Amino acid sequence: MIHLDRTHLQVMMEAGYVYVGMRRFKEARAMFEGLSALAPDSEVPLVALGNVDFCENRLPQAIKRYRNALKIDPQSAFAKVYLGEAMIFSSEKAEGIKLLGEVAKADRGGAGDFARALLDAIKSGFDPAATRRTKKGGKA
Repeated sequence: MIHLDRTHLQVMMEAGYVYVGMRRFKEARAMFEGLSALAPDSEVPLVALGNVDFCENRLPQAIKRYRNALKIDPQSAFAKVYLGEAMIFSSEKAEGIKLLGEVAKADRGGAGDFARALLDAIKSGFDPAATRRTKKGGKA
């Protein structure tokens, strides 16, 4: 196996997310798949692959990737928060809200902030599943 130090892995992750930002999902997927092969003990590339799936509205695949990431690190706050988000967008709202609540309570960093923001939006009336139906051309 090729060993890359943490700095190189971080730069490659950032490059993958630049591709996501540019909506070049094929390139982002290739980058994150390569990183997953180079760092098989890290959940981070799997979370990133799940994020690409999420951006492409491939929610079942995103959920599967986040769950696989949690098999590597069951305590990964980012895998949990993104899994919760994907669940509420895929109509598994109750389970997603429960997971977001766990992250909001346990994490004081970025994942916790994201979870609290999603929960606040839902409390204010945001319905992710309805938003998704509307984007598909249906009625909310």
